[in-house]
Amino acid sequence: MTQPDIAELREDTAPQTAPREKRRRRWIVHVVLWPLLALLIVGGGFAAWSLYSDATSVRDDLEDARAAVQEFQSAAAERRLADLPAIAERLEASAQAAVEPTSQPLWRMGEVIPVVGENFRAVRVIAEGVDDISTEVVTPASSLLGTFTFARDPATGGFDVAPLRQATEIATNADRVITELHEQVRSIDTDATIGQVGGAVDQFDELLAKAEETIPPMNAALAGISSLLGMDGQKDVVLAFLNNAEAMPLGGGPASQTLLSVENGTVQITRQVSSGDFPTAIPVNVPVDDSAIQLYDSLLVDASNAATSRPDFPTAGKIIAAHWERAFGITPDVVVSIDPIGLSRLLKVTGPVSMPDGEQITSENAVSKLLNEAYFRFPYGEGSDEYFATAASAIFDRIMSVDYDVWAMAQALTDTATKGSLMMWSADPATQAMFDGTRLQGTLPKGNEEATVVGVYFRDRSTSKIDYYLNTAATVTTNTCTPSAPTYTVEVRLDLDIPPDLKLPAYIVSSEYDFYRTEVFLYGPAGASLTSAEVPEAGLQTVPGASVVDLSRPAQKFVVDLVNGQSAVVRATFTGAPGTAGPTEVRTTPMIRSTEVTVSEAECG
Repeated sequence: MTQPDIAELREDTAPQTAPREKRRRRWIVHVVLWPLLALLIVGGGFAAWSLYSDATSVRDDLEDARAAVQEFQSAAAERRLADLPAIAERLEASAQAAVEPTSQPLWRMGEVIPVVGENFRAVRVIAEGVDDISTEVVTPASSLLGTFTFARDPATGGFDVAPLRQATEIATNADRVITELHEQVRSIDTDATIGQVGGAVDQFDELLAKAEETIPPMNAALAGISSLLGMDGQKDVVLAFLNNAEAMPLGGGPASQTLLSVENGTVQITRQVSSGDFPTAIPVNVPVDDSAIQLYDSLLVDASNAATSRPDFPTAGKIIAAHWERAFGITPDVVVSIDPIGLSRLLKVTGPVSMPDGEQITSENAVSKLLNEAYFRFPYGEGSDEYFATAASAIFDRIMSVDYDVWAMAQALTDTATKGSLMMWSADPATQAMFDGTRLQGTLPKGNEEATVVGVYFRDRSTSKIDYYLNTAATVTTNTCTPSAPTYTVEVRLDLDIPPDLKLPAYIVSSEYDFYRTEVFLYGPAGASLTSAEVPEAGLQTVPGASVVDLSRPAQKFVVDLVNGQSAVVRATFTGAPGTAGPTEVRTTPMIRSTEVTVSEAECG
């Protein structure tokens, strides 16, 4: 904390000699809780002096706690996990020492004194808050992190889920403690406090707000791991491997799928299937909004490979689960999706994976081998499907070995989810609620407060694997100079770039047309409305499609037909709803050739 301005602390007094005034200034600068000075001037006496002594003690202890927090953060960032328990012990001792004086009757009496009482209350709330966080969150978490491993039970061969249960309990406590404390801090009337106390409250409020932001993804991750390990009982889990070479809004079609049986840390592969194993042309029994059918047509619910058409993974998870139930009589409890783009990120942590024939799949070649080279080696669907299944099994075994840096893997999984290449859905409402608001949920935000999100999504309609050669770019131009009617113009360019001397195998080229058809879906901000839809450059042919409100957002569809070497440009303009709007963020389909995104903000004169 910065020291208070002396002008805030001084009372009007008679002129004094310069040496005395200088001494008085030095003395005041070292006062921590400035309301106590008012008490000394007005009332004097033992009570005021006792409060001053307590305040000085609290000041020193909170300074020690602050130093311990900084040391804890450094140790955690540097992964010096063995050092965390000792640092947490020092933090807990300082926090408890700070809170003890604020619980005394004399301090509580200070809280009801007119004018100055809110200062006493503010300091007590902060001291108690630091103590609660230290005792109920930091100390148990540091103890767990200092000894955490993904050990296996020698009797069952499964993972020991006891540390996971501990972590879940700590996270639950953290959620409760931080939420309750933040409510108390927000109830402090900083207008009734002096400058430095109010500043300390604002800093603590900001700290708690940042802590609250970390809780949902932490709970989502723990809920996801718990589901994947069957911590709460046996579960059937579908791993859907998305094929980005045949683009779908969520990444690609779930052409290869693996069924896991998980229970109390034991994980087994029980079945591997491809999209060809599921019946088509008859919709599964899953309620879907009419807006989704208008945009994505009945293919969304007819074909398992189109289940990821809508940029909403809860929709995809339910449809994939329904296909399993209809085809095999199995009702999955959990559906997880990942694509080779995400797998390549995980392989940076695990290192190379060996196939049965000795072939190595690495972070550098995973995308090209799985999404392109396989079709040259195995020109027909069955051979490539078998290759995908073998690769998926080998990569899965490598990840489940846990023979790597688990903390680096945790970061890799976080990065993969943030980029839209890892998503999860649970049939259990309580577990699914843990994913709400996180990227693991695979949904667009419901509002614009934290970020004003627009969506740019692609879907192949050529029944091809041509998107290995598709370049895409999105430019979003915003004008928020009129807050009551901000505008967002989304322009998307597509370029088909197949090397002219390359002879493509039949499984890559379109089986539907003598050109390549891509559907483009542009979503505006939540609560916005569509102003216009244009086709500045048509390629072979481009036409606007359905325009609806889907997922509480305006959505515009375009159908783009291209032959090699052609380009097309589509554009939609949206008018946003009045109100608070966060910074503009663009979410896109995870493409093999990553979509180049540019955001341009209009200058307000």
